[in-house]
Amino acid sequence: MKVLIATNETQGDHPGDYTWTVEGELVTPVTAECCSPATCGCGRGFPGLASCRATTTAMVVERPDLDPDEVWEALYDSLSRDGWADHLDDTEFEALVDEHLWCIETVCSSFPVGTVVSRWGTKVYSRQVSAAA
Repeated sequence: MKVLIATNETQGDHPGDYTWTVEGELVTPVTAECCSPATCGCGRGFPGLASCRATTTAMVVERPDLDPDEVWEALYDSLSRDGWADHLDDTEFEALVDEHLWCIETVCSSFPVGTVVSRWGTKVYSRQVSAAA
């Protein structure tokens, strides 16, 4: 399955880059943003499912060891640890997990494996890597 992972590749190429995730951990393009995402950086981060921390760089990778059900479970566990299940009933919480999985699948279907991506709000875009002539 194609998924997004935290990467240090191209990290620091853009002003305001940050990474507090674990290299290679699964990340999601969905996040709750504060009232000033441009100031704090939450509008640019990919939350890590294991570390519960964020990074501004993610990579599309093929993980044949994972299937959608396993990624769904990882999302469920992460969002539960972050307290989202405390504020939603079971149906609403499962819909939230479904939305995260759908967003991951949508982003990954839009880019080839190996693409480093960034985000701003709901937009995910490829980071162009400059090549020498």
